[in-house]
Amino acid sequence: MNKKRVLVLSHSYTIKTYRKKFALIAKHSDIVLRIVTPSKWYENFQEVEFVPDETTDCQEFSAPILFSGYGSRFFYYKNIITHFKDFRPHIIHLEEEAWSLNALQVLLLKRLFCPSSKLIFRTSLSAEIKQRFSFLPLLIERLVFKEADAAFPLSVKAGEILRSRGYCGKIMPFPNGVDTELFRKMDTTSLKDKLGLRNHCVIGYVGRLLKMKGLDTLLHAVAQLDFDYKLLMLGSGEYKANLMNLAKELKISNQIVWIDAVLPSEVPMYINCMDMLVLPSITTDEWVEFFGRVLIEAMACEVPVIGSDSGEIPNVIGKAGLIFHEKDACHLADKIRQIASCPSLRNRLIRLGIKRVHSKYSWKRIAENTYRVYNL
Repeated sequence: MNKKRVLVLSHSYTIKTYRKKFALIAKHSDIVLRIVTPSKWYENFQEVEFVPDETTDCQEFSAPILFSGYGSRFFYYKNIITHFKDFRPHIIHLEEEAWSLNALQVLLLKRLFCPSSKLIFRTSLSAEIKQRFSFLPLLIERLVFKEADAAFPLSVKAGEILRSRGYCGKIMPFPNGVDTELFRKMDTTSLKDKLGLRNHCVIGYVGRLLKMKGLDTLLHAVAQLDFDYKLLMLGSGEYKANLMNLAKELKISNQIVWIDAVLPSEVPMYINCMDMLVLPSITTDEWVEFFGRVLIEAMACEVPVIGSDSGEIPNVIGKAGLIFHEKDACHLADKIRQIASCPSLRNRLIRLGIKRVHSKYSWKRIAENTYRVYNL
Protein backbone atom coordinates (compact mmCIF):
# COMPACT_ATOMS: atom_id res chain seq x y z
CA MET A 1 0.00 0.00 0.00
CA ASN A 2 1.30 3.44 -0.96
CA LYS A 3 1.38 5.58 2.13
CA LYS A 4 0.81 9.31 2.06
CA ARG A 5 3.75 11.24 3.48
CA VAL A 6 2.79 14.31 5.50
CA LEU A 7 5.36 16.77 6.81
CA VAL A 8 4.14 18.92 9.72
CA LEU A 9 6.06 21.96 10.93
CA SER A 10 4.82 23.23 14.28
CA HIS A 11 6.46 25.16 17.10
CA SER A 12 3.52 24.18 19.35
CA TYR A 13 4.56 20.54 19.11
CA THR A 14 7.38 21.21 21.57
CA ILE A 15 4.67 21.22 24.26
CA LYS A 16 3.35 17.75 25.07
CA THR A 17 -0.24 18.82 25.69
CA TYR A 18 -0.55 19.98 22.06
CA ARG A 19 0.63 16.76 20.40
CA LYS A 20 -2.38 14.48 20.78
CA LYS A 21 -3.96 15.44 17.45
CA PHE A 22 -0.96 14.24 15.46
CA ALA A 23 -0.48 11.10 17.53
CA LEU A 24 -4.04 10.08 16.67
CA ILE A 25 -3.61 10.86 12.97
CA ALA A 26 -0.38 8.84 12.84
CA LYS A 27 -2.24 5.72 13.95
CA HIS A 28 -3.77 5.45 10.49
CA SER A 29 -1.83 2.85 8.51
CA ASP A 30 -2.00 4.79 5.25
CA ILE A 31 -0.25 7.88 6.66
CA VAL A 32 3.42 8.53 7.42
CA LEU A 33 3.46 11.59 9.63
CA ARG A 34 6.74 13.41 10.18
CA ILE A 35 6.84 16.29 12.66
CA VAL A 36 9.52 18.98 12.71
CA THR A 37 9.57 21.22 15.78
CA PRO A 38 12.06 23.56 17.48
CA SER A 39 14.60 21.97 19.81
CA LYS A 40 13.62 24.64 22.36
CA TRP A 41 10.74 27.08 22.50
CA TYR A 42 10.02 29.99 24.83
CA GLU A 43 6.37 29.75 25.93
CA ASN A 44 4.56 31.63 28.71
CA PHE A 45 7.83 33.01 30.10
CA GLN A 46 9.41 29.56 30.25
CA GLU A 47 11.89 27.80 27.96
CA VAL A 48 10.48 24.42 26.95
CA GLU A 49 12.91 21.83 25.62
CA PHE A 50 11.51 19.30 23.19
CA VAL A 51 11.33 15.80 24.65
CA PRO A 52 10.41 13.03 22.16
CA ASP A 53 7.45 10.79 22.88
CA GLU A 54 8.49 7.14 22.62
CA THR A 55 4.87 5.96 22.44
CA THR A 56 3.83 7.94 19.36
CA ASP A 57 3.63 6.66 15.80
CA CYS A 58 4.81 10.05 14.53
CA GLN A 59 8.31 10.49 13.18
CA GLU A 60 9.56 13.25 15.49
CA PHE A 61 12.45 15.56 14.62
CA SER A 62 13.65 18.69 16.36
CA ALA A 63 15.94 21.35 14.96
CA PRO A 64 17.57 24.51 16.33
CA ILE A 65 15.95 27.87 15.59
CA LEU A 66 16.63 31.56 15.91
CA PHE A 67 14.18 33.92 17.68
CA SER A 68 12.58 31.37 19.99
CA GLY A 69 9.20 32.46 21.29
CA TYR A 70 8.43 34.75 18.33
CA GLY A 71 5.90 32.97 16.16
CA SER A 72 6.20 35.36 13.23
CA ARG A 73 9.98 35.74 13.35
CA PHE A 74 11.56 32.37 14.12
CA PHE A 75 13.14 30.07 11.54
CA TYR A 76 15.21 26.88 11.50
CA TYR A 77 18.90 27.36 10.78
CA LYS A 78 20.03 23.71 10.69
CA ASN A 79 18.79 20.16 10.00
CA ILE A 80 15.75 21.22 8.00
CA ILE A 81 16.51 20.63 4.30
CA THR A 82 16.47 16.82 4.50
CA HIS A 83 12.78 16.79 5.43
CA PHE A 84 11.94 18.37 2.08
CA LYS A 85 14.68 16.86 -0.09
CA ASP A 86 14.71 13.24 1.15
CA PHE A 87 11.31 12.75 2.79
CA ARG A 88 9.59 14.35 -0.24
CA PRO A 89 6.19 14.84 1.39
CA HIS A 90 2.93 14.61 -0.48
CA ILE A 91 1.52 17.22 1.91
CA ILE A 92 3.23 19.98 3.86
CA HIS A 93 1.16 21.04 6.87
CA LEU A 94 2.46 24.35 8.19
CA GLU A 95 1.10 25.22 11.64
CA GLU A 96 2.42 28.77 11.45
CA GLU A 97 1.04 32.07 10.22
CA ALA A 98 1.21 32.78 6.49
CA TRP A 99 3.23 35.98 7.05
CA SER A 100 5.91 34.37 9.25
CA LEU A 101 9.56 33.87 8.37
CA ASN A 102 9.07 30.14 8.85
CA ALA A 103 6.36 30.24 6.19
CA LEU A 104 8.83 31.87 3.79
CA GLN A 105 11.43 29.25 4.65
CA VAL A 106 8.95 26.42 4.01
CA LEU A 107 7.85 27.99 0.73
CA LEU A 108 11.43 28.26 -0.57
CA LEU A 109 12.33 24.69 0.46
CA LYS A 110 9.15 23.38 -1.12
CA ARG A 111 9.94 25.09 -4.42
CA LEU A 112 13.52 23.80 -4.38
CA PHE A 113 13.00 20.18 -3.36
CA CYS A 114 9.32 19.10 -3.57
CA PRO A 115 7.39 21.52 -5.79
CA SER A 116 4.53 19.07 -6.31
CA SER A 117 3.77 18.83 -2.58
CA LYS A 118 0.44 20.23 -1.47
CA LEU A 119 0.65 23.04 1.07
CA ILE A 120 -1.74 23.62 3.97
CA PHE A 121 -1.28 26.48 6.42
CA ARG A 122 -2.94 27.21 9.73
CA THR A 123 -3.86 30.65 11.02
CA SER A 124 -5.03 31.88 14.41
CA LEU A 125 -6.28 35.20 13.04
CA SER A 126 -9.92 35.40 14.16
CA ALA A 127 -10.75 39.10 14.16
CA GLU A 128 -9.89 42.23 12.25
CA ILE A 129 -7.12 44.12 14.01
CA LYS A 130 -4.77 46.85 12.92
CA GLN A 131 -1.60 44.98 12.07
CA ARG A 132 1.45 47.04 11.34
CA PHE A 133 2.93 44.79 8.72
CA SER A 134 6.08 45.85 7.00
CA PHE A 135 6.70 45.05 3.37
CA LEU A 136 8.29 41.63 3.98
CA PRO A 137 5.46 40.02 5.99
CA LEU A 138 2.92 41.25 3.46
CA LEU A 139 4.98 39.82 0.62
CA ILE A 140 5.39 36.47 2.40
CA GLU A 141 1.65 36.29 3.03
CA ARG A 142 0.83 36.94 -0.63
CA LEU A 143 3.29 34.27 -1.77
CA VAL A 144 1.86 31.71 0.65
CA PHE A 145 -1.72 32.59 -0.32
CA LYS A 146 -0.85 32.06 -3.97
CA GLU A 147 0.79 28.67 -3.46
CA ALA A 148 -1.35 27.15 -0.66
CA ASP A 149 -3.83 24.41 -1.50
CA ALA A 150 -5.86 24.84 1.70
CA ALA A 151 -6.05 26.88 4.89
CA PHE A 152 -7.01 25.79 8.40
CA PRO A 153 -8.38 28.90 10.16
CA LEU A 154 -9.61 28.66 13.75
CA SER A 155 -13.18 29.56 12.82
CA VAL A 156 -15.60 30.46 10.04
CA LYS A 157 -15.06 34.12 10.90
CA ALA A 158 -11.30 33.65 10.56
CA GLY A 159 -11.90 32.18 7.11
CA GLU A 160 -13.84 35.29 6.12
CA ILE A 161 -10.91 37.42 7.23
CA LEU A 162 -8.56 35.32 5.09
CA ARG A 163 -10.81 36.05 2.11
CA SER A 164 -10.75 39.78 2.89
CA ARG A 165 -6.95 39.62 2.94
CA GLY A 166 -6.85 38.09 -0.52
CA TYR A 167 -6.73 34.32 0.01
CA CYS A 168 -8.69 32.48 -2.70
CA GLY A 169 -7.95 28.80 -1.94
CA LYS A 170 -9.86 26.16 0.02
CA ILE A 171 -10.80 27.06 3.58
CA MET A 172 -11.55 24.42 6.20
CA PRO A 173 -12.11 25.83 9.71
CA PHE A 174 -10.42 23.86 12.49
CA PRO A 175 -10.58 25.12 16.09
CA ASN A 176 -7.97 24.58 18.75
CA GLY A 177 -8.34 21.34 20.67
CA VAL A 178 -7.90 19.90 24.12
CA ASP A 179 -6.50 16.61 25.38
CA THR A 180 -9.49 15.26 27.29
CA GLU A 181 -7.38 12.56 28.90
CA LEU A 182 -5.17 15.19 30.50
CA PHE A 183 -7.77 17.88 31.09
CA ARG A 184 -10.47 16.13 33.11
CA LYS A 185 -12.14 16.30 36.49
CA MET A 186 -9.79 15.17 39.28
CA ASP A 187 -9.45 15.31 43.05
CA THR A 188 -7.32 18.29 44.10
CA THR A 189 -8.00 18.30 47.84
CA SER A 190 -4.33 18.29 48.80
CA LEU A 191 -3.46 21.13 46.41
CA LYS A 192 -6.40 23.18 47.68
CA ASP A 193 -5.18 22.69 51.24
CA LYS A 194 -1.66 23.69 50.24
CA LEU A 195 -2.90 26.89 48.57
CA GLY A 196 -5.40 27.75 51.31
CA LEU A 197 -8.39 27.37 49.01
CA ARG A 198 -10.47 24.84 50.93
CA ASN A 199 -14.00 26.00 51.89
CA HIS A 200 -13.81 29.09 49.68
CA CYS A 201 -15.49 29.86 46.37
CA VAL A 202 -12.49 29.82 44.02
CA ILE A 203 -12.58 32.15 41.03
CA GLY A 204 -9.72 31.40 38.67
CA TYR A 205 -7.66 32.81 35.82
CA VAL A 206 -5.01 30.98 33.78
CA GLY A 207 -2.78 32.74 31.28
CA ARG A 208 -0.30 35.53 30.78
CA LEU A 209 -0.48 38.50 33.13
CA LEU A 210 -0.74 41.24 30.53
CA LYS A 211 -2.88 44.38 30.39
CA MET A 212 -4.75 43.21 27.28
CA LYS A 213 -6.01 40.18 29.23
CA GLY A 214 -8.42 42.49 31.09
CA LEU A 215 -7.25 41.49 34.55
CA ASP A 216 -7.91 44.98 35.95
CA THR A 217 -11.58 44.30 35.20
CA LEU A 218 -11.39 40.97 37.01
CA LEU A 219 -9.89 42.53 40.15
CA HIS A 220 -12.46 45.34 40.18
CA ALA A 221 -15.21 42.73 39.76
CA VAL A 222 -14.17 40.48 42.65
CA ALA A 223 -13.72 43.54 44.87
CA GLN A 224 -17.51 43.99 44.59
CA LEU A 225 -18.34 40.49 45.85
CA ASP A 226 -20.02 40.13 49.22
CA PHE A 227 -19.35 36.42 49.82
CA ASP A 228 -16.32 34.38 50.83
CA TYR A 229 -14.04 33.85 47.85
CA LYS A 230 -10.46 33.37 46.74
CA LEU A 231 -9.05 34.49 43.40
CA LEU A 232 -6.50 32.05 42.00
CA MET A 233 -4.23 33.75 39.46
CA LEU A 234 -2.05 31.29 37.56
CA GLY A 235 0.49 32.82 35.21
CA SER A 236 3.39 35.19 34.75
CA GLY A 237 3.83 38.45 32.92
CA GLU A 238 4.99 42.02 32.86
CA TYR A 239 1.71 43.34 34.28
CA LYS A 240 1.84 41.43 37.55
CA ALA A 241 3.28 44.30 39.61
CA ASN A 242 0.48 46.60 38.39
CA LEU A 243 -2.11 44.03 39.38
CA MET A 244 -0.62 43.54 42.81
CA ASN A 245 -0.67 47.30 43.37
CA LEU A 246 -4.30 47.45 42.22
CA ALA A 247 -5.17 44.61 44.62
CA LYS A 248 -3.71 46.67 47.47
CA GLU A 249 -5.73 49.73 46.44
CA LEU A 250 -8.90 47.61 46.32
CA LYS A 251 -7.99 45.98 49.66
CA ILE A 252 -8.30 42.45 48.27
CA SER A 253 -4.66 41.32 48.44
CA ASN A 254 -5.49 38.70 51.06
CA GLN A 255 -8.11 37.21 48.75
CA ILE A 256 -5.68 36.51 45.92
CA VAL A 257 -3.39 33.51 45.50
CA TRP A 258 -0.63 34.19 42.95
CA ILE A 259 1.01 31.22 41.22
CA ASP A 260 3.72 31.70 38.60
CA ALA A 261 3.35 29.88 35.29
CA VAL A 262 3.65 26.12 35.64
CA LEU A 263 4.34 23.35 33.13
CA PRO A 264 1.38 22.75 30.78
CA SER A 265 0.96 19.23 32.20
CA GLU A 266 0.37 20.73 35.66
CA VAL A 267 -2.31 23.20 34.58
CA PRO A 268 -5.26 20.74 34.90
CA MET A 269 -4.58 20.33 38.64
CA TYR A 270 -4.90 24.09 39.19
CA ILE A 271 -7.99 24.42 37.00
CA ASN A 272 -9.61 21.68 39.07
CA CYS A 273 -9.13 23.82 42.17
CA MET A 274 -11.49 26.41 40.68
CA ASP A 275 -15.25 26.75 41.01
CA MET A 276 -15.28 28.89 37.88
CA LEU A 277 -12.74 30.25 35.39
CA VAL A 278 -12.80 33.77 33.98
CA LEU A 279 -11.20 35.00 30.76
CA PRO A 280 -11.71 38.81 30.83
CA SER A 281 -9.75 39.77 27.70
CA ILE A 282 -10.13 43.23 26.16
CA THR A 283 -9.85 44.32 22.53
CA THR A 284 -7.16 46.80 21.48
CA ASP A 285 -6.18 48.27 18.12
CA GLU A 286 -3.44 45.66 17.78
CA TRP A 287 -4.77 42.62 19.65
CA VAL A 288 -7.91 40.62 20.22
CA GLU A 289 -8.55 37.21 21.77
CA PHE A 290 -8.23 34.85 18.81
CA PHE A 291 -9.57 31.79 20.64
CA GLY A 292 -8.99 31.39 24.38
CA ARG A 293 -7.76 27.80 24.69
CA VAL A 294 -8.07 27.86 28.49
CA LEU A 295 -11.86 28.03 28.09
CA ILE A 296 -12.09 24.58 26.55
CA GLU A 297 -9.49 23.26 29.01
CA ALA A 298 -11.71 24.40 31.87
CA MET A 299 -14.83 22.92 30.25
CA ALA A 300 -13.02 19.58 29.93
CA CYS A 301 -12.20 19.77 33.67
CA GLU A 302 -15.92 20.37 34.42
CA VAL A 303 -15.31 23.94 35.55
CA PRO A 304 -17.88 26.59 34.45
CA VAL A 305 -16.47 29.44 32.38
CA ILE A 306 -17.12 33.17 32.11
CA GLY A 307 -15.67 35.14 29.23
CA SER A 308 -15.74 38.69 27.90
CA ASP A 309 -17.26 39.46 24.53
CA SER A 310 -13.82 40.13 23.04
CA GLY A 311 -12.96 38.51 19.73
CA GLU A 312 -13.73 34.82 19.39
CA ILE A 313 -14.54 34.16 23.08
CA PRO A 314 -18.36 34.15 22.71
CA ASN A 315 -18.15 31.71 19.79
CA VAL A 316 -15.86 29.37 21.72
CA ILE A 317 -18.13 29.37 24.78
CA GLY A 318 -21.45 29.20 22.95
CA LYS A 319 -24.19 28.38 25.47
CA ALA A 320 -21.79 26.48 27.72
CA GLY A 321 -20.79 29.51 29.79
CA LEU A 322 -21.61 33.12 30.59
CA ILE A 323 -20.54 36.23 28.65
CA PHE A 324 -20.01 39.74 29.99
CA HIS A 325 -19.24 43.03 28.29
CA GLU A 326 -15.49 43.57 28.15
CA LYS A 327 -14.15 46.14 30.65
CA ASP A 328 -17.49 46.05 32.55
CA ALA A 329 -16.56 44.99 36.10
CA CYS A 330 -20.14 45.28 37.39
CA HIS A 331 -21.42 42.98 34.65
CA LEU A 332 -18.65 40.48 35.37
CA ALA A 333 -19.35 40.57 39.12
CA ASP A 334 -22.99 39.76 38.37
CA LYS A 335 -22.01 36.73 36.27
CA ILE A 336 -19.71 35.49 39.05
CA ARG A 337 -22.55 35.83 41.59
CA GLN A 338 -24.90 33.88 39.33
CA ILE A 339 -22.64 30.84 39.23
CA ALA A 340 -21.66 31.08 42.90
CA SER A 341 -25.25 31.31 44.12
CA CYS A 342 -27.06 28.94 41.77
CA PRO A 343 -26.00 25.25 41.87
CA SER A 344 -28.48 24.36 39.14
CA LEU A 345 -26.95 26.93 36.77
CA ARG A 346 -23.46 25.73 37.64
CA ASN A 347 -24.40 22.08 36.97
CA ARG A 348 -26.11 22.99 33.69
CA LEU A 349 -23.04 24.86 32.46
CA ILE A 350 -20.82 21.93 33.42
CA ARG A 351 -22.99 19.52 31.41
CA LEU A 352 -23.09 21.83 28.39
CA GLY A 353 -19.34 22.42 28.61
CA ILE A 354 -18.47 18.73 28.61
CA LYS A 355 -20.82 18.10 25.70
CA ARG A 356 -19.37 21.02 23.74
CA VAL A 357 -15.76 19.94 24.30
CA HIS A 358 -16.32 16.36 23.19
CA SER A 359 -18.44 17.27 20.16
CA LYS A 360 -16.33 20.18 18.90
CA TYR A 361 -12.94 20.57 20.60
CA SER A 362 -11.54 17.15 21.50
CA TRP A 363 -8.30 16.23 19.75
CA LYS A 364 -10.00 12.98 18.69
CA ARG A 365 -12.65 14.86 16.72
CA ILE A 366 -10.14 17.33 15.25
CA ALA A 367 -7.74 14.50 14.32
CA GLU A 368 -10.51 12.68 12.46
CA ASN A 369 -11.40 15.79 10.49
CA THR A 370 -7.75 16.57 9.69
CA TYR A 371 -7.18 13.02 8.46
CA ARG A 372 -10.13 13.35 6.10
CA VAL A 373 -8.63 16.53 4.63
CA TYR A 374 -5.30 14.78 4.08
CA ASN A 375 -7.14 12.25 1.94
CA LEU A 376 -9.09 14.67 -0.20
